[in-house]
This record gives sequence, structure tokens and C-alpha cells, in this order.
Amino acid sequence: MLLSVRIIKAIILVLTMISGLSMNSSIVAEFCRTWSQKHQPAGHILISTAVTHLLLQCSITLDGFLYLFFSYVRFVQEVYILDLTILYFLIEVCFWHATWLSIYYCLKLVNLPNQFFLQLKRWFSPCVPLLLTGSTIGSFIINLPLLWTLQITFHPNMTGHMLDIDYPHIILNLLFVCFFPFLITFTSIVLSIKSLLSHIMKMKNKENDFRRPPLKAHVGAVKTMVSRLVLDLILCLVAMGLLISKLRVDVVVDTFCWLFLMLYSTFQSIIFILGNPKLKTKLFPCI
Repeated sequence: MLLSVRIIKAIILVLTMISGLSMNSSIVAEFCRTWSQKHQPAGHILISTAVTHLLLQCSITLDGFLYLFFSYVRFVQEVYILDLTILYFLIEVCFWHATWLSIYYCLKLVNLPNQFFLQLKRWFSPCVPLLLTGSTIGSFIINLPLLWTLQITFHPNMTGHMLDIDYPHIILNLLFVCFFPFLITFTSIVLSIKSLLSHIMKMKNKENDFRRPPLKAHVGAVKTMVSRLVLDLILCLVAMGLLISKLRVDVVVDTFCWLFLMLYSTFQSIIFILGNPKLKTKLFPCI
């Protein structure tokens, strides 16, 4: 790795570590402080997401140090593979949390005269803790084989490394973490936006009603879901590109992927804060 590129990546690593850890820690601390007030399903999803984001930032930072400074030279290869497995596991859990949150808001916004939809509204809220636990266990189980199927080959001059991947398992992994939750989230967002647009069209001549806090909160929730969806889609494309190329990419692509991965948790925290009015007022009072 070129010295200049390594210096740039080191600066990015330190800055994103500071910003990511500070913001995620503040979010977790604030949610823990008000935990007794959050008995609704959204509260369980939000605090689970906040804790996962904090753990993800720690994993991203550790992975950055291992990759950038080649600390893995002093450890067995399995340590680096374990770190990558945990990283992918936490990213998948974040994806599923975004899916459950989008379904929750969709069920609040959309009213369909459909028996299945009505049943879903009835049982979804009580099942939120079970869904969170199930998606976490499922992500853990599907990533566990990475400990045996993922192999890392280091270049002789220690300028980089290459992944040896079991493609059937990776394809199954990507389907579970990318395609399936993305499809559910996308469908929920489309239904939510359609419902909001319909409501806005009915009230377009009633400006005062449009500015009501509930409607503004719903619009903000949809904006948050769309932002999350775009961010997760970019991460899926980056992850798939790196896996398919087995990390054999040029320095420009490698640096871009590095930058996005390092900033991912920070971006998630910003979206998380801006999408929650109470959290935004508490942590960013100047906005």
C-alpha cells in the first residue's frame, strides 16, 4: 500500500472512530436514560438498533486497524476471519432492524381493506421482540460458516490480501441479508409514500392541517426510511463488489470502499438522530 494512501486511510479511520463512537454512545445513553418511557414496539426497535450501531462502529474500527496497520501479522489468521465474520453479522442485523422499523411505520400509515394486512397489524407489535431476536439469531447462524469457509491469502510482500470464498454460502448470505430484507423494506416504503401522498393530496388546500405534528412526523419517518434504504443499498453493492472481486481492486476503488465502510456507522447515526425529533433536539440543539 502506498504511504500516502495509508496516511489518508489512517486519518479517515481516526476521524470516523471519534465521530462514530461519540454519536452512537450518545444515542445509546439517551435511549437507556428514557428506556422506561419506551414501551411501544418502535422503542424496542430503536434501542436495539442504537446498540447494534455502537457495536458495529467498534467492529468497523477494529477491522480498520487490522487491515490498515497489518496487525494481523502478530495474530493467527483466524482472528482476522473472526473479526470479518462479526462485522458482516452486525451489518446484517442492522439491515433487519431497518426492515422491522419500516414495517412498523408502514402499518401505522397504511390502511388496506385486506384481511392479511389487518391480521399483520394486530400481531406485529406484540411480536417485535421475537422478530428482533429471531433476525439476530438467524444472522448469527448464517454467518457462522464464514469461520470455516472464508480463507485469507496474504501477499508475500504484505501489501495486501485476497479472499478465498465459498460462493454458494456467500450467495445464500447475500440473499438473506440483501435481497429479502431490501425487498420487504422497499415494499413498505412504497406503500408508506403512497399513503402519505394520498393524504397530502386530500389536504393540500389545508396548510395548517398539513403542518400538524403527526403528519410531519410521518413525513420525517418516511424520509428516514428512504435514506436508510439508499445507504444500505450502496453498502450491499460495495460488499458484493468486494466479495466478487476477492478484494483485488485498484487503489481508487479500494479507497472509496474503505471510506464508505468507515463512514457507514456515522451516516447511520446521523440519519438516526435527524429522523428522531426528540433525539435531535437533545443531541443537536443548534439545529
